[in-house]
Amino acid sequence: MTPLRRLGRFAVRVCVLYTVLTVTSSVLAVVQGQETDTHVHLLARLAFVLIGLGAFELVDELRRRATHAPRWLLAVAGYLVAVVAIMAGLWVFAATGGELHPNAYRDAFWNFTAVGLVVVVAVAVRDLIAARRRR
Repeated sequence: MTPLRRLGRFAVRVCVLYTVLTVTSSVLAVVQGQETDTHVHLLARLAFVLIGLGAFELVDELRRRATHAPRWLLAVAGYLVAVVAIMAGLWVFAATGGELHPNAYRDAFWNFTAVGLVVVVAVAVRDLIAARRRR
C-alpha cells in the first residue's frame, strides 16, 4: 500500500472514530442534562483519536517489520507510547495555562483505554472473520 493511500485510510479512520465518539459523548451529555461542550474538549478528543489511531498504525508497521516479535508485545508497546503521549499532552496543556479537571489524567487514561479495547476487539473480530472466509 502506498504512503498516500495509507494516509487517506488513516484520515478516514480518524474522521469515523472522532464522529462516533463525539456523537456518543453528546448523546450521553444531553441525557445527563449537560447541554454544552467546550471547543477545547472537542479538540482534545480529536488529539486523542489521532494519537490512538497513530499508535494503531505504529503497531501495524511494527508487525510488518518485526515479524518474529509477539503481537501482544507490539500491541502493548503501541499502547504505552499512546498513553505516554496523551499524558504528556495533558501536562503540556496544563503547563501552558490550560485548565484541567482535577480528574483529567485519570479520565483520559480510562476513556482512552476503554475506546482502545473496543477498537482492538473490533479489529480482532474483523480479522477472524476474514481468516475464516479465506479458508
